[in-house]
This record gives sequence, structure tokens and C-alpha cells, in this order.
Amino acid sequence: MVNYFELFNLPVQLPVNTAELTNHYQQLQRQYHPDNFAVATDNDKVAIVQKSATINDGYRTLKNPIKAAEYFLSLQGFDVATEQNIIHDADFLMEQFVLRERLDDIESKGNFELLDDFHAEIIARQNTVYNELLQFIAKQDWSTALNQIYKIRYLARLIEQIEKLQEKQFDL
Repeated sequence: MVNYFELFNLPVQLPVNTAELTNHYQQLQRQYHPDNFAVATDNDKVAIVQKSATINDGYRTLKNPIKAAEYFLSLQGFDVATEQNIIHDADFLMEQFVLRERLDDIESKGNFELLDDFHAEIIARQNTVYNELLQFIAKQDWSTALNQIYKIRYLARLIEQIEKLQEKQFDL
């Protein structure tokens, strides 16, 4: 398996320097662009297409802070996709319950100004949890870091719901 950090010549750390990532990505894209291998053998062409796909996957993964954090934890031996997705933080779970009730209330009132404020609040909350995640990673507290990933996923789903409601307002 290719290490995306190594692929882009980046230190294995979070947060990812996105300017440096983009610079290395563009260099690799130019180097491995299929047009550069028009006269190559079929096997070489297949290898280049696969390399290009790996470069694109790596870029998409490391460019997204949440996906980069999940990938980073996978390098530490955690299978983030299949680990038990259980949050052991009762306060956070209660907070999620309250937030979902607020969203339901906002939706029932059709108050889109409140919805926009709520959206900004949840994005700020997700950023806070992400910054906490970075602190736990720096301390190599992997299980707590993994728990933060799950919290971020909960918040991301809530953000998706909010954004769907925001789109609905334009369908009226």
C-alpha cells in the first residue's frame, strides 16, 4: 500500500500543509500525465493510469482534513472504517440529541435565518472537535483520537442534514 504522505513528500503529521500538498500534487500530475506516455507499451500505460489514480486518491484524502485524520489513524494501525463506531462520551451523545431536536424545531418553523446560524454553530463545533483530535494525536492518545473521528462523523452527518434543508429553501 502506498503511503500518501510519502507519495507527496510530506511529513507524516497533521494538519497537512495543503499548499505543499497541492504543489507536489501538481508536479506528480505533470510527471504522470497519460499524454506523456502515448508511445509507451500497453503495460506501462496501465501502470501510469494506476499511478495517476493513486495520486488523485491520495490528494483527495490528504486535502480533506477529516479524511486525512482518518488516514493518519489508519497508518497507526486503526482500521477507522471498520472499528466499532461507538462513542463512549455520554455528554457528547446528549449534545447530539439536543442538536437534532433543535434542527427539527428549526425545520418545523421554516426559519432559514436560524438554520444558517445553526449551520455556522455546528461547523464551529466540528472545528473544535477537529482541533481536539489534533491534540490527542500529538499526545499519541490513539483511542481518544479515534473517538474524536467518530464525533466528527456525527457532526458531519448533522451538517449534511442542515445543508439539505438549506437547499430545500430554494426549492420553495
